Amino acid sequence: GIKMDIKSFSLAFFDNSIDNSRFAPGVTPLTLACEKDLYEIVEMLMKKGHVITTPHKISCACMECSNGRKYDLLKFSLSRINTYKGIASRAYLSIANEDAMLSAFKLSRELKRLSRKEPEFKPEYLSLENLSQEFAVELLGMCRNQSEVTAVLNDCGDDGDEEELDNQAFEEGIPNLARLRLAVHHNQKRFVAHPICQQVLSSIWSGKLSGWRGSNTIWKIFIACTIFISMPLLCMVYWLAPKSKVGKILKIPVIKFLLHSASYLWFLIFLLLESMIMEQRHDIYEGRNQAIWQNSFHMIWVAGFLWHECKEVWIEGLRSYFLDWWNFLDIVTISMYLASFSLRILVFVKGYLACLELPDSDVCFYFTKSERNEWNTEDPQFIAEVLFAVTSMLSFTRLAYILPAHETLGTLQISIGKMIDDMIRFM
Repeated sequence: GIKMDIKSFSLAFFDNSIDNSRFAPGVTPLTLACEKDLYEIVEMLMKKGHVITTPHKISCACMECSNGRKYDLLKFSLSRINTYKGIASRAYLSIANEDAMLSAFKLSRELKRLSRKEPEFKPEYLSLENLSQEFAVELLGMCRNQSEVTAVLNDCGDDGDEEELDNQAFEEGIPNLARLRLAVHHNQKRFVAHPICQQVLSSIWSGKLSGWRGSNTIWKIFIACTIFISMPLLCMVYWLAPKSKVGKILKIPVIKFLLHSASYLWFLIFLLLESMIMEQRHDIYEGRNQAIWQNSFHMIWVAGFLWHECKEVWIEGLRSYFLDWWNFLDIVTISMYLASFSLRILVFVKGYLACLELPDSDVCFYFTKSERNEWNTEDPQFIAEVLFAVTSMLSFTRLAYILPAHETLGTLQISIGKMIDDMIRFM
């Protein structure tokens, strides 16, 4: 109850310039109380006006940082670490922030970034990053019923990132899960892997098909095969009556996933058939006399893929879209399919226009009746065939997006991906 100047007291008691100071550089009464998780003392000091100032960036060139580095580099680095120890404590995250969970997410990402920029103190930063992740996970673990879980995971808050995520379009009846998507955005693996999060995602995944999760594998394979065979009919029903009973069932995420997978498998089957027909009827397809539509049935799917990617960019935004490496493969594949088709149309149009103007000209003969051995090296049909061959191979690699739906195959895919990454680095 005795009034005193706490600020001058702390500056004198924890003066870093004094060699025999009993406390490490950067330690103030508030950071010390935060490190020990003494909630009452933290609250008291903060009411008196004490705060923990966030350290400047590693690359900061201000006068204070420059002098700190020149005077004593070790003391400067230790001061930064001790300050973050206070900021990453449960007491400070709980008392100093209105949204403790969001602050923990941001701090975790910041500490991970610092561990890469200051590799000498990487273990210290990673231990603090682990502490902030644990705090967010423990907060989620305090939920006692479904309404609390819904309130936490759907919370939008006032943060700009969350508002951007909240504005994304979703199917009617599916919760927004803004906080969970933000955890994915901040790479909070332990938060996303929490049983509560997984239970919510599983319930959304199976939707009204409550028996799907408990059914055996043979029944699931039977349903998947039925959807694969009847895919064109189901798509037609959904297109004509999206709000019918069948249409509502097709909106359930697991059924939608099976439909998308079935559609892609049909695309690969038609692609394979086209390649086999072109190989068997080599006498027809090696010249100019085949029609464009004869080996372009796959372009129906390509047009759909292009529309899907455009919608994805519109919903997620360019930044989020390019964070997924699979999207780069999609863009390359679709672009090459479109380029191949455009070149074949170019050959047809040039031949048609040349023959329309001068039927007996060399240009008309070249683009309509000439043999393959007479073509130029840079002939558009050559380039179109090469592009088609490469993209056909790339299309089969995209099958890997189905694997994460299975618990065992998904983890194997991640392992193989990391092995390939290590091999590329070694090479």
